[in-house]
Amino acid sequence: MKKISTLLLSTLLCTTLFAKEEEQHAHNGSNNIKLNYEDLTFNHSKKKRDGKRHGIELDHEDERQHFQLYYEKTHTHTTQILPKDLYVKKYTLKYAYKLQPKERFTLSYTSIDDNLMKETNDGHIYGLGYSKNGVSIMQYLSDYPHFDVYQSDLKYNFKKHGVKVTLLGKYIHLKDKDSNPFSKKAKENYFTAGIKLHTHYNGFHLGAGAYFGRRIFAVMKNGLRVQHHAMEFKESYMLGIGHALSKNMTTHLRYGYHKAKEVPINRDDVTVHNFSLDVIYKF
Repeated sequence: MKKISTLLLSTLLCTTLFAKEEEQHAHNGSNNIKLNYEDLTFNHSKKKRDGKRHGIELDHEDERQHFQLYYEKTHTHTTQILPKDLYVKKYTLKYAYKLQPKERFTLSYTSIDDNLMKETNDGHIYGLGYSKNGVSIMQYLSDYPHFDVYQSDLKYNFKKHGVKVTLLGKYIHLKDKDSNPFSKKAKENYFTAGIKLHTHYNGFHLGAGAYFGRRIFAVMKNGLRVQHHAMEFKESYMLGIGHALSKNMTTHLRYGYHKAKEVPINRDDVTVHNFSLDVIYKF
């Protein structure tokens, strides 16, 4: 417990100047199109070597409603333990209705198309949430062929000295995990805590964030990402910077470092590095 408290304090001090970019900014009355590219490297993994991810997001927000449609495709080079490379497609639809400027209901849905992992291929992830005045709660159900995952997210936002701070917790419960070898060695319950910070400096968006505590089959990035493989993440650290190239175009560059465990084969020393670039055009 002392170690976790020290790490949290260190992270808070180190990230005051570098805040994690917000996953979305309000843009009432306009549309966004976002293209993203991500490069992934897996160290000490028995299954994966490296991968590339491409995505496109269409985003519309007006006075009452917010629509997000996201598609991503990932190609991962695998090791000899697997018969072929891994190809994954994910489709996400997210909708929010604003009751008041700072109060909204949110719905989300994601489907998964995976050519190798039959245990989570054709998975369906449903999300329902409510937020008001900086406090939000989201409930997710990940419906996989042989088991289900229930996830509850609690988030609190506040501003301090020009920095937006987000504190969050994720509770994850696996149902029927013993029904298949893919999830059998996972725990039944997980909890992870996170911190994100965001600020602006001379036209730049600066950011950082961290997660502590184990998580598996987690829904991330406000419902726009799903970690659907049996990889148990132990720690995550992120840094990012964004800049407006023009009135209508913004770029974001991010780096993430993760410590993980491949659960089915009990490989406990995996590390994942990912670099991503987003280009956002507003019209």
